[in-house]
Amino acid sequence: MVEILLHGDCIDEMKKMEDDAVDFSFTSPPYNRKRNDKYDHYDDVVDDYYGWMCNVIDELIRVTKGNVFFNIQKNFYNKKDVFGIIGKYSDVIQEIIVWEKTNPMPASGGSITNSHEYIIVFGNEALVSNNTYTKNIITTSVNSNMPKNHKAVMHSDVSDWVITNFTSEKDTVLDCFMGTATTGMSCKSMNRGFIGIELNDTYFGISTNNMTKTKQSNKINMFKELFN
Repeated sequence: MVEILLHGDCIDEMKKMEDDAVDFSFTSPPYNRKRNDKYDHYDDVVDDYYGWMCNVIDELIRVTKGNVFFNIQKNFYNKKDVFGIIGKYSDVIQEIIVWEKTNPMPASGGSITNSHEYIIVFGNEALVSNNTYTKNIITTSVNSNMPKNHKAVMHSDVSDWVITNFTSEKDTVLDCFMGTATTGMSCKSMNRGFIGIELNDTYFGISTNNMTKTKQSNKINMFKELFN
């Protein structure tokens, strides 16, 4: 089973990959919050966030045979960019899945609490689930087990749900923003191949350690019972 962890810039590393190199991609980029309150070792500010995301998405679509699952949260700083992405890629967007959070951070005053994120699904063919009656919404709590130096770790139920419903055993999945390897651990535990790319030294070390500790198992059967 493929397991490759790459330490470098995601665009640079993907440019080295051939067309259709992986079966699926599932990733979650930094959200350009500009507050720098989520990462101890990363400055969450990109001057041309829209252009940067377009470059990432173009490479993801090029190297992926099937669907690209791109998880992002609209916020005050990036909403124009996120909506622009939806418009630009409307011809190849097959679905937008909503990740609803049961315990989001409340907004101050009368502002609307941002309680969901998007998983934008790109691809040239319609999105098809492995299971019947798969909804385009998943509801979980916010991850309560985040490392001190990375407060934007995806809940593992979300990556488990995507991997279970839309990939098959022995498929290879790419995560070009590996972070702490949440997607990678889901893939390994469900007998999928995994390629992860991470720029930051500290997070790459955490990912490597997490992947080393993760065992291949029959987790998928247990997970199907919970979500079907």
